[in-house]
Amino acid sequence: MKRSTLAMLGMIVACILWGSSHAVMKSALTDAPPFLLAALRLCIAAPLLVLIQLTTRRPAVHVGDRWPLVRLSMIGIVASFVLAYTGIKLTLSSDSSLLIVGEVIFTAIFAYVLLRERITRNRMIGLIVGTAGAIILITGAAGHNTETAPNRLLGNILVLGCLACESYYTVRGAAYLERNDSISMLAWVNIASLVVWVPVLAYYGYTGELARLSASALGASVYMALVTSILCYFLWFNGVRAVGATVAAVALLFQPLVGAVVGIQVMGDPITLTFIIGGVLVISALLISGIPERQQAPESVEGEPA
Repeated sequence: MKRSTLAMLGMIVACILWGSSHAVMKSALTDAPPFLLAALRLCIAAPLLVLIQLTTRRPAVHVGDRWPLVRLSMIGIVASFVLAYTGIKLTLSSDSSLLIVGEVIFTAIFAYVLLRERITRNRMIGLIVGTAGAIILITGAAGHNTETAPNRLLGNILVLGCLACESYYTVRGAAYLERNDSISMLAWVNIASLVVWVPVLAYYGYTGELARLSASALGASVYMALVTSILCYFLWFNGVRAVGATVAAVALLFQPLVGAVVGIQVMGDPITLTFIIGGVLVISALLISGIPERQQAPESVEGEPA
C-alpha cells in the first residue's frame, strides 16, 4: 500500500476518533466537574508528549519562540479546554461534533484578518453555508433541553467559543510551526498549560473530588489524553505532510458524521428538524470548503498564443 494511502487512512482514523471523543467526553462529564477532567487530561498528555519528544530526539523549540508560545497556549489549550468541557457538559455530544464547522469558519476569518489570506470562492460559499448551519443548530437547540443537556443553547455557544480559541491558536501558531518541529511545539504548548492545570488538579485533590472520581471518568480522561491528544495528532500531522491540507479536508468530514451518529445511536441524542437541517448544512459546508479551486490559466506572454 502506498505511503500516501496509509497517511490518508491514518487521517480518517484520527477524525473518526476525534468525532467519537465528544461522546466519550460527554459520558465522563455526567458525574465529574469539567475543570477536573480537563486538568487530568492535560496532566497526563503533556508529560507524555515531552517524553516522546525527548526519546525521539526531536529538536527543542527555538528559544525566541518559547514565551510567545506560552501566551498562545493560554488561548489554544487553557481557554479552549475550559470552554469545550463546560460547553459539552451543557449540550449534546452530537451538537458539539457538528459545530466543528466553526473551526473552518473562524480559521478563515482569522487568516483573513491577521494574515490577509485571500478567501477563495469555494471557501466563501462554505463559510456562508456553514454559518447558516451553525445558526440553525444553535437557535434550534433553544428550549430543547434534556436531562443530560440542561442548557443546549449556552453549551453550543461555549463550544463555538472553544473553536474560536483553537482557530486563533492554529492561525497564530502556523508561523511558529514553520521553524519548529510539530511534536516539539505540541509538547511545549501542552506543558506550558500545566501552570494552570496543576493547581486545578491539586485543588480537586485537596477537596477529595479527585479521589471520588469514578473509574469510567478516569478511564475516559486517560483515553482522551492518549488517543485524542497524542495519537490523533501524530496521525494528522503525518497525513498533512504526506498528502497536503486540501486532501486532509476530505478526512475532516468523518469527524462530524461519526460524532453525530455516535451521539444519536449511543448517547440517545434526540433528532429534531433543526438538527437535521443544520447537520446537512454543516456537512455540505465542509464538503464545499474542501473542493480544490480550479487553477487560473497563466497569462499569455507577449508574442505567445494564449
